[in-house]
Amino acid sequence: MEASDLYLLQNVPPYHLQAVVRARHLSQGQKNPLDASALNAAEIGAALFDLDACQDIIRSLSELETLILSELAACGGRANSRDLALYFTHAQLLNRAKGKPEVDAAEVPGDVTHLKRDSLQRQPAASPRPYAESANTNVLQYPTPHPHGVFEMALHRLLLLGLLFWGKQTNFVGRDYSNGVYDGVLIVPQAVMQAMQAVMAEHSGTTFVGIDQYEAQIDGHDGKVSGEAVISEGILALQRALYLYWSLVSATRDGLPLVSSKLLSRPALRQVIEQLEPAMNIEQVRTEADVPRLLFLRLLLMKLGLLYERGGVILHAPAEAYFALPLLERARRCYRLWLETSFWNELNYLPGVILRPGPGPVDPAHPEVARARSMVMQRVLQTQPGEWQSFPAFIARAKLYIPYLLFPRQYGSRAERYSTGSNPYDWDFRLRHGWLTHREGWHLVEGGFIRTMLTGPLHWSGLVELPEKDKSDTFRIVPQISSISNITGQDAPIFDEVAWGKLVVQPNFELIALAPVSEALLITLDRFAERTRLEQIAQYRLTKASVTRAVQMGLRAEMMQRQLEEAAGGAIPQNVSYSLMEWERQARRIELWPRMTLLEVDDAAFLDELLADEQTRLMFGRRLAPLLAEVKVDHMANLQALLWQREYLPALTSAWLYNNVLESGRMPAHEAQWKLRADGLLQPCYPVLNLYLAAELERFSELDKASGWRRITPASMQRSKHIPLEHIVRFLQQYCQGGVPPSFLIRLKLWGGGYEQQHVIRVEPAPMLRLPAQALRDIQADEELSMLLDAEVPLENRLVRIPPDRLTRVLELLRERGFAVEEE
Repeated sequence: MEASDLYLLQNVPPYHLQAVVRARHLSQGQKNPLDASALNAAEIGAALFDLDACQDIIRSLSELETLILSELAACGGRANSRDLALYFTHAQLLNRAKGKPEVDAAEVPGDVTHLKRDSLQRQPAASPRPYAESANTNVLQYPTPHPHGVFEMALHRLLLLGLLFWGKQTNFVGRDYSNGVYDGVLIVPQAVMQAMQAVMAEHSGTTFVGIDQYEAQIDGHDGKVSGEAVISEGILALQRALYLYWSLVSATRDGLPLVSSKLLSRPALRQVIEQLEPAMNIEQVRTEADVPRLLFLRLLLMKLGLLYERGGVILHAPAEAYFALPLLERARRCYRLWLETSFWNELNYLPGVILRPGPGPVDPAHPEVARARSMVMQRVLQTQPGEWQSFPAFIARAKLYIPYLLFPRQYGSRAERYSTGSNPYDWDFRLRHGWLTHREGWHLVEGGFIRTMLTGPLHWSGLVELPEKDKSDTFRIVPQISSISNITGQDAPIFDEVAWGKLVVQPNFELIALAPVSEALLITLDRFAERTRLEQIAQYRLTKASVTRAVQMGLRAEMMQRQLEEAAGGAIPQNVSYSLMEWERQARRIELWPRMTLLEVDDAAFLDELLADEQTRLMFGRRLAPLLAEVKVDHMANLQALLWQREYLPALTSAWLYNNVLESGRMPAHEAQWKLRADGLLQPCYPVLNLYLAAELERFSELDKASGWRRITPASMQRSKHIPLEHIVRFLQQYCQGGVPPSFLIRLKLWGGGYEQQHVIRVEPAPMLRLPAQALRDIQADEELSMLLDAEVPLENRLVRIPPDRLTRVLELLRERGFAVEEE
């Protein structure tokens, strides 16, 4: 006997222990009944929890009693009695025992496997909803306990037979221990759980897991998916919505702008709604957060790497590789990203609950949210695919299995977990008018979280279906959920890949993609055809403008024709083929190639090797010259990695910015590459310099053999007379750390003719007169004074005073700088 089972017996009132002894007809030794006046818990426990005896009494239980005991055993052996009653009420399980007379345990023959199938058919949810609208808030309605109620009577008998016990926190002073109306924790002894599993294993060969497994064994099926393995429409709809969103962003020139809250601007949101939700009234939508499905699609696309943000704008990335994947693999990636990452936060959309301060619309979810998703998904995967389930019943049952769903036990008591400081989120969870109690709080917060998961991401992903016409509060999971949620695919149904419809190419240039339409085909057609319709089938039209646009983006007519033939499964009409060739010829008479990526090598043999290799050949387009080849935009990163593997260090730059830098005077923004010394030597700042800037420097410098660096000399400046001196100075000021030293700037201008060939400095003797120009003219007209004056200093020259004691040093430094000094 387990120590925990003995502990349960020791905390049972003596009068109830006597009642259990009488109800179970327990004996001591041979056939002598136990002495009620000398009760011994160990002795009673040995007889009460005997494995064979427990199995016999379990086999004699009624259907409802078996369901209650089995559900408690499946959820870990303990649960609140009123939570259990709530689940049985909403799951329509109580009507199975209605009208059946109470029978003594010793007189109950038969076996649970003899129950009829019709008695175990689960009816559609028609019970009262757990939330009833009132004037103020959503009020939780638990079923009212009744001493003679069906559930309470079944609970009374299980307590009387010693198969169930109340938890220690339930106070039974002056109360009947076996009364089933109490609100407390029910506990199943370990011996009874083992006996329950043994009874179920007799008929199924497996251990017991809950009511679903119990009903599956009675109904004669094993819970596996039956019927044809058809991909659900919801899974197809998700991939179509991802494609539509991506194609909208790719069609916009400048992307979709964001506001400061990281949500789409209203004009951008209007475009998205018109593309994906044309029936929605845009006037009723204020922000992107008001349309959670569209926000979910955008964040999912960004997580998939198909969209990205740069500078407050949403831009598109290449999507061909993703949409070329099998449908189930795409669905699996979307599901795993939602389940395991934090880009989506269900707590933002709890119905009827206010979070203070709460998360932002695009703030990442708390780690506890991701943990809670996994726990809920374990419950979802236990349900039978294809069968309608009641939301209230599912949520009520989840409370039995995962009572600490969003709020771990260590953060405080249940009564305080919805207050700031008592939960991992540090938020207040409130109603609009009042606080949450711990009981209604679970169904509004944790239950709202479960409902939001099922009606939100799981429904948008096509894994959960909701009723369209009737208003019943039900859902059902699709058969593919086991394959999508199972990473390894073990013990999961195998579904064939979707057989995509073929493409019909008509002589009138109409393209019709038959349903089901592959998104990979749609992306291909978008590149060189104009879409006219996209519903069950996709209609496109080839035009001269669409083909010309494709040619400008680097697509060849041969490639278009090959893609059309592969999609159509045969040759296309001749007039379509001829028109493609002619439109390409006309488009290539004058070609402008924006955002072109070119590979320039210094050895033609190396480029020959790359183009001859079957793997690297796919990275290139046309070969434009022996040393120049076009690189496909999608393969630039792969080519760069390939060159690194072969120990090449490619210089990646926008070449047009560096065309004729010195002649044009345009200096692209770039970090400093050299440090210019006073002697004209340029010391590199990095082991590898910008090759374009280094090539420009070579035009007005020469190699210094001693250091291996570049040096500016009078000879190098003489060779570059055709380059404007001011452009050379600007080049050095921008790309040299610290600019040009003033002492070297003088030499640079002397070598480059910056002083208009006046490199001679003359020392003028003193004294000199400083007077106005008009006075000088009058003095020069005076014959007596003019005879005493020397020649006038030219106006283009400048005079500066020098103290006599410093004149010698000034003249030495001027000669070092390269000036010719004349003294008189």
